[in-house]
Amino acid sequence: MPPPPHDRKHLKAHLLERLASAHGDDHTMRSTALTLLYETGLEFESLRDLKSLCVLVPDVCLGTAASLYMRGPKGTLRLRRTTNIQGNALLTFPEPVCPAPESVIRLQGASAVFICEPGPEPKLLGVLCLHKDLDPAEETFYLRYAHSAARLMAVKQIAISNRQRLTFINSLVRDIGHNVIVPNMHFKLLFLQMEKHIERLAHKLEALVPVRGDSPDRDIRRELPELVKELGSKQKSISRRFQLSSLFLESLLRRSHFEKGRYELQLRPCKFKSEVFEPQLERFRPLLSTHGITIRVAPDVRIDEDVTLEADLGLISQVFANLLANAVKYTVAMPGESGRTQKLVQYGWESAPQAFGPGQPGIKLFVSTTGHEIPRQDWPQLFDADFRCSATENVEGSGHGLFFVKQIVELHNGRVGYTYAAPLNIFHITLPCPKNPASTEPGSCPSPS
Repeated sequence: MPPPPHDRKHLKAHLLERLASAHGDDHTMRSTALTLLYETGLEFESLRDLKSLCVLVPDVCLGTAASLYMRGPKGTLRLRRTTNIQGNALLTFPEPVCPAPESVIRLQGASAVFICEPGPEPKLLGVLCLHKDLDPAEETFYLRYAHSAARLMAVKQIAISNRQRLTFINSLVRDIGHNVIVPNMHFKLLFLQMEKHIERLAHKLEALVPVRGDSPDRDIRRELPELVKELGSKQKSISRRFQLSSLFLESLLRRSHFEKGRYELQLRPCKFKSEVFEPQLERFRPLLSTHGITIRVAPDVRIDEDVTLEADLGLISQVFANLLANAVKYTVAMPGESGRTQKLVQYGWESAPQAFGPGQPGIKLFVSTTGHEIPRQDWPQLFDADFRCSATENVEGSGHGLFFVKQIVELHNGRVGYTYAAPLNIFHITLPCPKNPASTEPGSCPSPS
């Protein structure tokens, strides 16, 4: 909600209170007026209050009546505030644009300075009219005063825009909850019901009497079991893909992210192999295969053992989805140990007993891809926002994927890194082990290798 405006009497009383202890010559009082505009302009948040202050400060501090004209949506100047006791007689200005060079305009026993939006191509915001003839010192002061008013108006306008964006985001989050998250729950139920119906159909087919060779429907009867089997397989595949998409949607569009202005973790014990990595691997396997990429577990990794992590399942899964998506784009065929050229993605994990200091073990998880070494000068920036490696500029990408990886891993109190061991580019993350009360060593991880 925007801050409520104050009435003119309250603002004037506040200025008089602040001015009570201020004394001095004209130069000192002008400096005081400029300071008061800045301080009260920031103290009172409303743009409407600032417009009132623009005319009240010259009147209260310097005894100069003032009027403020603001540019409307159609470009015309309209009187918005005045302290001129002789009424609200409208003045006609020359061309309503920012003059270059800036100067004070004299007209009909008054002087006017233009309030221009800061920037290389300033746009006219309004005109401050002083109801007197200004001497040169006053002209210099009011040009500075108009600059200050313009900067304060820009700050207020940014605040208004930000409030509007926040209002829209909050509304959007409610819409997402109503139109995306709730229907997803309904779809999950439908997929479950579909699976049960297919299972019932398969059981009924098995219960039928064996088909006879002279039966008129023998061809259809013989095809049905295979069709039901294929239908069940398709249903499971679609359901798995939906579950992954739903997981990402519900994790990335979580209401608490928007309310707190940052990713908000929902931690729980997660099995890395079966719950995090393998679902992503199955999702990307067709794409990797299409690109001729072989998938392999790293040597010395015990694939039959699983590692339990304390993590946000949706967000940490997206981390590995990003790494595998990069593998699809950036894996290059390279000669292997046998001399045969191939595209290879290799993954695994290993214990890091002192990863976070003495008695603070971690688990190091990695995805490696064949390719040329990333230029050394690019290593420190690989995980920075919007950074594109100089060696991959010809590949379509935003440079956001690895930055997201870094954000989420660091929220888990982990670390990201990159190393090269020819012919493999190794992207790894290290996460702290959860507290394990059953272990003799607090915080130890199950051995992954």
